[in-house]
Amino acid sequence: MKSAPARIYAGFDGGGTRTTCVLCDSKGSVLGVGTGGRSNYHNTGLPRALASIKRSYEGAISQAGLTRDKSTLEACFGLAGLDSPTDMAIVKRGIRSLALGSGGRRADLVVNDWRTAVAGAFIDEPGVTLIAGTGCVAAAQRDRGRKVARVGGWGHVVDDRGSAYDIGRDALYAAMRDYDGRGPNTALLRLITQRLEVSEPQGIIARVYAGHMTVSEIASLSALVSRAAEGGDAVALEILNEKGRILGELVASAASRLEMLDTRFGVSLNGGVFQAGPPVLAPLKETIRAAAPLAEIVEPKLPPACGAVALLLRRAGVEVDGPVVARMRSSLKRVGARASP
Repeated sequence: MKSAPARIYAGFDGGGTRTTCVLCDSKGSVLGVGTGGRSNYHNTGLPRALASIKRSYEGAISQAGLTRDKSTLEACFGLAGLDSPTDMAIVKRGIRSLALGSGGRRADLVVNDWRTAVAGAFIDEPGVTLIAGTGCVAAAQRDRGRKVARVGGWGHVVDDRGSAYDIGRDALYAAMRDYDGRGPNTALLRLITQRLEVSEPQGIIARVYAGHMTVSEIASLSALVSRAAEGGDAVALEILNEKGRILGELVASAASRLEMLDTRFGVSLNGGVFQAGPPVLAPLKETIRAAAPLAEIVEPKLPPACGAVALLLRRAGVEVDGPVVARMRSSLKRVGARASP
């Protein structure tokens, strides 16, 4: 008798910088990891976002040595930019057109990336996940994940304060204020002209507007703010300090939504903004401590793509307990080390 196809669980984490796909079996063992480009369709367009998702999936399938006719697939897509019913409908249609996997009888889960991030970070424990990459958002959960709340992350035009995009935009503002004499001198003016390969500050304007700099390109300027801050630049330090306070307010607001401010809970940090180190982290921690004295910065139990798998396993009736989490962590470390960059 021919054996039934193995059931594979695919967890996706897609944002403004990259997309990751993790494939697991029903015991939580990671079989393959793949990566792709940006998949926030607001910033990159739907075709490119879908191409990034497909590339990450194909990379994971290839590394795992699987073929579509040997397994059935259940997938959970945790993607940035799904902030309205219209967003959700557009992306769901696009994902269906990819026809990933074969023979899966359950519908794919398509959720905002904050949902998979907080699920992975805390599994069944109370906590707040703070994501600060190209964009930013905070999400809280309690009661074993049955109650969740999200604050912030409403896009770069109306929100995303504290994100890499916000830092990059402030860097441009500070540079042009320096050039005009409206603001203090800052190393950011020199660093930005060098990065954009322009000979004079007015060339920055041409690159931003005529060159149609993307959200991701402006966000990449945040690295220059970190560099300037490391050199003691007062303007860069103030930008990062302000963003730390803003991000701390996001955490406090998310915790407040679930009445957690007076309770003990963990806070996990996810995203490139935190690579700036103390100039962001010190005011962030101070702001959190003032609002929620029992909160503690902790390492996430699992990364967001594995959080997507955890949601699928729960739906399938698998208890995501300590042994499953430990198995996923150890196998991810082993398999992820072989994943393509």
